[in-house]
Amino acid sequence: MVLPSVLILAPGVPQAIQGRNLLGERLTVEVTASVDSALAEADARVYDLLVLVGLGVDAQQATAQQFQQRRRWRLVPVLYVIEPGAPGLAVPGSYRPEMDGIVRGALGSAVVERRIRAMAREGIAEAEMVTAGPFELDPVRARLRLRDLEVALTERETEILAILLNHANRTVSAEEIIGRGWGAGADERYLQILRRHVSNIRRKLGDTPASRSVRTVRGAGYRFDTRIAG
Repeated sequence: MVLPSVLILAPGVPQAIQGRNLLGERLTVEVTASVDSALAEADARVYDLLVLVGLGVDAQQATAQQFQQRRRWRLVPVLYVIEPGAPGLAVPGSYRPEMDGIVRGALGSAVVERRIRAMAREGIAEAEMVTAGPFELDPVRARLRLRDLEVALTERETEILAILLNHANRTVSAEEIIGRGWGAGADERYLQILRRHVSNIRRKLGDTPASRSVRTVRGAGYRFDTRIAG
């Protein structure tokens, strides 16, 4: 069994507890005071949760953004821990409400530990961006990105696009998409459902340079053409 893994960045944490698992069993936790050393190793290992402790809101934002410059770290949720005595509740600009969290408390307090355990259980360290040409599909947040553009998708639309992007510029049969996405045979009901989802994807891409990328190949299936994104 692979345990959820947590990286806690806590500048000022005593040397004696750095690298120790503060949360007991059922979690793999690494604690470090050095943002620079953690960033230096960011390409070698990805965790299920990044916890930022003892940083001001600007430093939290800058640190989160530095990690998220690495493609796989963009899928890792961030727990922003606010010091108990800090006035107000400033929200970092890097905060993503659909996947990140904010909690007020001290490292080691019951409220912070509960939040860490709850978020780490989601376990997305093995999730990966699906990329093809200039496109990047975030399967956790259900977002398709093309340079500075971002398109929100449903879970089913994300599954379909993941299949097409994994076979970019090649035709994928409707039977294969339905079999992998629904685990079913391609009867008329599922073919209609697939056509509806593809139509919705095209509608969402309609105002972007990717509007012509999802193509129907008559009698054969569908293709995501990354070469006509513009």
